[in-house]
Amino acid sequence: MVYKYSEKKNFEDLASGRVIAQRSGHPNFPVRLAQEIFSRCLSRLDNPDQICIYDPCCGGGYLLTVLGFLNFERINTIVASDISDEAIRLAGENLSLLDKDGLQKRIRQLNHLLSLHNKISHMEALNSANNLLNILTNSRHEIEHIVFKTDILSNCPLDNRNFKADIIMTDVPYGNLVEWQNRDQDNVNLLDQLLPAAKENTVVAICSDKSQRFQSDHFQRVEKQVIGKRLFQIFRLAQLR
Repeated sequence: MVYKYSEKKNFEDLASGRVIAQRSGHPNFPVRLAQEIFSRCLSRLDNPDQICIYDPCCGGGYLLTVLGFLNFERINTIVASDISDEAIRLAGENLSLLDKDGLQKRIRQLNHLLSLHNKISHMEALNSANNLLNILTNSRHEIEHIVFKTDILSNCPLDNRNFKADIIMTDVPYGNLVEWQNRDQDNVNLLDQLLPAAKENTVVAICSDKSQRFQSDHFQRVEKQVIGKRLFQIFRLAQLR
């Protein structure tokens, strides 16, 4: 795949487990690829500023937190949901880093770890945290984040949720496909579940393994790319054809 928007550079400040917390069972996502997909979605919006981005399968919130730091001035609201209580707790912890108070709390934790163990890894993490703090300090803008628990494949999973996303972007679980398939059509019905959160011009980007399929009468696919073991697809509402 040719990268059109995201330059090849050092993203170590955003490495999983460095400043952004990581837990077993919550995989990270390649930072450059995340930024490239986000930028491709952004290029399809009429108004690419002060946007709302939603991840319905957020896991530990790593993807959203990375995108928040890389696109701090463009994003107004981040919405995250997952079926797992543990994932929601971790996502809330990580997304709090996009706020000065949350990031300064993390810096205090890293300073404490450094004083206890004097490890190079803690010093490197502390340097990265201060680099990320500069992003927040140099901006008058703040990002609101909303985290809630839901099973996105359940009946009416977004009822009573008062938000509309400009970009919906997610890396769906690669595990047991039975949990993600419509029994009658053998197709993942995730797209239809996202309709309550969509505007007329919402862009949806879904990353998955190559065996997972996404079909909906309401959406049309406008882009498809394979990168290693990953497949990412971008969709728009069908009436925009």
